[in-house]
Amino acid sequence: MAVPGNIKGVFEVHKKLGKLPLNVVAEPAIHYAEHGLEINDFQAYCLQLLKPIIFASPEARIIYAPNGNLKKSGEILILKDLAASLKNLVAMGEEYFYAGDIAEKIIQDCREHGGYLTREDLQNYRVINRKPLTINYRDYTIITNPPPSAGGILIAFSLGLLSSISFTGIKFGDRKHLQILAEVMHLTNQARENEYHQVCPGELSANHNLQFYQQKLNNVVNKWGSTTHISVMDGEGNAASVTTSNGEGSGYMIPGTGIMMNNMLGEADLNPNGFHQWQDNQRISSMMSPTILLKNGHPEIVLGSGGSNRIRTAILQVISNLVDWQMPITDAITSPRCHWENYQFDIEPGFDLNDLATLRLPNNTKSRLWQEKICFWGCTWSSKNSEWDDIRGRG
Repeated sequence: MAVPGNIKGVFEVHKKLGKLPLNVVAEPAIHYAEHGLEINDFQAYCLQLLKPIIFASPEARIIYAPNGNLKKSGEILILKDLAASLKNLVAMGEEYFYAGDIAEKIIQDCREHGGYLTREDLQNYRVINRKPLTINYRDYTIITNPPPSAGGILIAFSLGLLSSISFTGIKFGDRKHLQILAEVMHLTNQARENEYHQVCPGELSANHNLQFYQQKLNNVVNKWGSTTHISVMDGEGNAASVTTSNGEGSGYMIPGTGIMMNNMLGEADLNPNGFHQWQDNQRISSMMSPTILLKNGHPEIVLGSGGSNRIRTAILQVISNLVDWQMPITDAITSPRCHWENYQFDIEPGFDLNDLATLRLPNNTKSRLWQEKICFWGCTWSSKNSEWDDIRGRG
């Protein structure tokens, strides 16, 4: 478990930007936790995916599998302990979690069961306001998550590569388009492996790095003859892109609170040097990439996604669909996607099968065509012109 920053972050944002009292903001969540809500098909599917983690915790089993079987679609989920925790947070503030009864429970259980968190870890956690990473892509200005998060800088790097490519004469989803995407994802991973630990992440997309990889991309192209998120905009021109992650959950639920802790230190993509090798007192990286697209200085589209390592490629493809292919927001999100990693090119159903047979991919890359659309591909939420879409919100 890494130190949870979500609660302090929410309080910080509310203090700086909130208009409504905190008890009003929290009221809907408290209501549904206290009185229950009906589980939908996707939530039931997620419970099945997380079954081993849920059954690792007696507290979670009581909530999600009270009769020994996981709750199913159509059944009512009630979270009485979570409702009480939310009420206490509203009444007592963030210190209720970081220095009060909840903190003591976490510290005691870590001592007894092998966790790493200490009282000092919880009490010393601070919110850091960072300057967003700004990218110019075609006619858009894109602002996204800066380092130490890796997701934003990798999206910036990928868009920098794509900016050197003309899509004239290429059809969306055809062989050339897929080859370009595969090569861009491959080169981005290569740059991360070669340079991420040698240079400041903010320098990864600097011209002297980008031009080297742009040339590699152009050389290949010329041979061819391609976690939970909320996006909100309002009528006053305000825009917010908020991504928060609990990982898959640690299997440890703080007794009596309804709160399951994260497993961020157990996420392989966030610990490239191996488990138990992280440095103390260092912000953990993430792939979370809340993103806003500006046109003429004004927010036009707000994006974000869950999906671990697929977050950055999901957002990359949605941005490219919007900007390069001029798709409506719904089409940009629902169009099929692909993802390259570790010489495996995963392809979502919906592309032209005849074109897939002729794909020429980076060296030793194996392609895999999936048979259905699932949350593996990133679950993208967007907001445009004050309308909110969760048409691909499957996770």
